[in-house]
Order: sequence, then C-alpha cells, then structure tokens
Amino acid sequence: MQRRSSIRLADIGEHRTAELLAELLWGQWRCPSLAPGDDASCAGPGSPRLLVKIDGGSIASNMAPWMSLRDLGWLQVAAAASDLAAKAARPLVFLISLGLAPETLLEELEELVSGAAEAARVHGGWLAGGDLNSCHGQGCGWVDVAAVGVARAAPVPRQPRRGDLVYTTAGRLGLGGLVFHSLAAGTWREDMESYPRAFMDMSRPIARLGFAELAERLPRGCLTSSVDTSDGLAYSLWLLSRAAGAAVEVEDTPVEREAIDYASEKGLDPLELALYGGQEFEIVFTVKPSCASIVEEEAEKVGLRIARMGRVLDGPGPRLLHRGRTLEPRGWDNFLGWSVS
Repeated sequence: MQRRSSIRLADIGEHRTAELLAELLWGQWRCPSLAPGDDASCAGPGSPRLLVKIDGGSIASNMAPWMSLRDLGWLQVAAAASDLAAKAARPLVFLISLGLAPETLLEELEELVSGAAEAARVHGGWLAGGDLNSCHGQGCGWVDVAAVGVARAAPVPRQPRRGDLVYTTAGRLGLGGLVFHSLAAGTWREDMESYPRAFMDMSRPIARLGFAELAERLPRGCLTSSVDTSDGLAYSLWLLSRAAGAAVEVEDTPVEREAIDYASEKGLDPLELALYGGQEFEIVFTVKPSCASIVEEEAEKVGLRIARMGRVLDGPGPRLLHRGRTLEPRGWDNFLGWSVS
C-alpha cells in the first residue's frame, strides 16, 4: 500500500481528497442536520438550520476569455449561493477573500468586488467585506466566497432511498456543456454570437433559490436528498447513487433548446452536453414517491421549473443507467480535470 507521505493530490484527485478530509472530520463533527462532504454544513447542534459554505478557485481557471472581472465576482458568489440553495437555505451574508498580484490595478479590484456585491444583492444577501492577500508569479490570484444562510425548513440531507424519484431543477442543462465544448474547440467567438444566452447564463448564473421555497412548502421527509450540479450532472447523479447504495436510472433529461441546436450543428449528442457540462448550478434531488404530486404542484406555485428525470433502482450501486447502457460518472475535478469517479 502506498504511504500517504508519497501520495500527491494529482494521484487521487479532488473528490477522493475531499472524501478523506470528510473522514478526518467525522470525529469532531457537530452539525446534526448535514454530514461531512455535503454541499454545506450547519453551525452546530444549537443551530441546525444556520448553514455555512465556502467556494472559490483561481482566477486563471475560473475566468473564461469572454468574462469580465465583474462577471467573475458574480460567478463566485452564485456558486456559494447555489450550495446553500441546494440544502434549502436562503443566503444572508457573503464574505470574499482575494489573492491578487501587487501589480493589479485598483480599478480591476473594484470591478471584481462590485460584481460580487451585485450578485450578493440579487441572491437576497449582502457582501460584508472580506480579506485581501498578495500573490506572486505569472497567472497567480484567487477568489474565495464564504456564505451564511438560513433554512426555514429542515435542510435537505443526502439520504436517497431505493424507489425514490429523481428530479432536477431545469432551465440551464446543456448550456454548460455547450460553452465548455465551444471553448475547447476554439470557436467560442462565433458561437457566442449564435448562442448568446448560453454564454450569458454561464457568466452570470442565478442560484435556484426557489428550491428553498419549495422545501418550505412540503411535508417533512418528502425531499430525501439534494446536490448542486456545479461539477456536472452525471457526477451529481453518481453522488446520489453512491449515497443510496443503489443504481440510478436516467429516464429523461430536460436539455435546453440552445444546447440541442448546438449539438445538431456540431454533430454532438445533446445528452452528453447535459450530463458532462457543469457550472449550470441546477439542483438534482430525490423525492419520496408518495410526494411526487405535491412536489410538482408546489414547484409550479413558486415558479420553480423542475423535471422528473429518473428513479433510484433496487439494483446495486453506485451506477448510472440510461436505456440499457451504463453512463460514465464523469465530472470536473480540480486536480484531474474531467475524470471518471
């Protein structure tokens, strides 16, 4: 067995690393409503509905060539807000930590922070300051956002059960795949003119806060699990399959019209764009079968677009199935890139 002192993060990847850290935290874990490794955590036994989250990354890896610094600030706030929303919490306040080269212009700093502050307001909170750090070397720099939110209903755990129905919020699936494929192909300038909505939604997404409102209107226990899709839909479904210890069957996926048109133009499979995109900040969730009707009715009342896309099977997992074939649980990994879990 390889000694830990010789294991590099590039050997095991981001997700396996996060699992090891979650195991490390179990002995001192104080959040009764959410387990280590979930999209967010709570503040402790006395505050099971006060949720906290931190998200971020390097400027070089998160800022696409068509994005402004204002867009980047917005994106990082939306990412933290989406993880709170996935656990049925509404954001209250955000904090930002920046690592910037000393040569950065003050105007650039102000643009980035203004974008973050704007996104915080749109998501129902406010930007309460943060931290500034210097970095050195070509391409250095990072943007991290911490968020605090409140779940008025019980936070949605990650405890799917066999027989549960799988739903997703809808409206952006496939757009991330479109944008990432376009960027990799080097055709983003032309594609941005043909598919402007995809590039706008990926630059300035809005978290699905309606999911928190939906959770508040449902009987306790109707929602058995949830996960944000920022690392890709297939990977998110695989997380639910693993948590259930059972296979998940994907029956239908609500791919957006722009993604379908793009796939047709480029000779691609639109389902592949939806499964292996990412940063769409949709929420995949499982529902007790007896609650299906009320979930769909209440989602319509709050204006949250959702779609039933499958079910948790009795067969062993983790495994993703679609029309008789096994789907690769490929998703974004910060140390490995697009990899299979």
